[in-house]
Amino acid sequence: MRVLEQLLFWVHGVSGAAWFGAIVYRTFIVDPKVLAFFPDRAGYERFTTHMAHGMRYLVITGLAVCGLSGFALVRLRWNGSDEVWLGLMAAKVLVWLAAGALFTYVSWVHWPWRSVASPDESPRYRFEGQALAIGMVLLTGAGFMLGQACRLAG
Repeated sequence: MRVLEQLLFWVHGVSGAAWFGAIVYRTFIVDPKVLAFFPDRAGYERFTTHMAHGMRYLVITGLAVCGLSGFALVRLRWNGSDEVWLGLMAAKVLVWLAAGALFTYVSWVHWPWRSVASPDESPRYRFEGQALAIGMVLLTGAGFMLGQACRLAG
């Protein structure tokens, strides 16, 4: 394996793991603990907004690094004659795009709506936010599985 290819594997794996770890940690550890600590919606929203401030662009950068390194790896390991490999790669690209679109929706649409929701609307937005976060966890996990399947197929 060439040095460039090893570097790209490392960058791709670490950026994907960071994305997955951040999403899992936020969804299953941080949010439930913060909600228990701030039983009032206003305190919870203020704290989570403060905690997440400025993180959108870091997360988008990590997702972009993961995607770009993945595209570079595809270029280095292209196997256009293997239909299984091509199908797995196409699925991996779709999962990556869906995860990015979902994160963008949550960050720039759902979260602002949730942060200004009335107390009556808050439980619904909280439930939707959890469902969206679990969706991101599932998409990211699927990306890892597809990546490993691609390595086995190629």
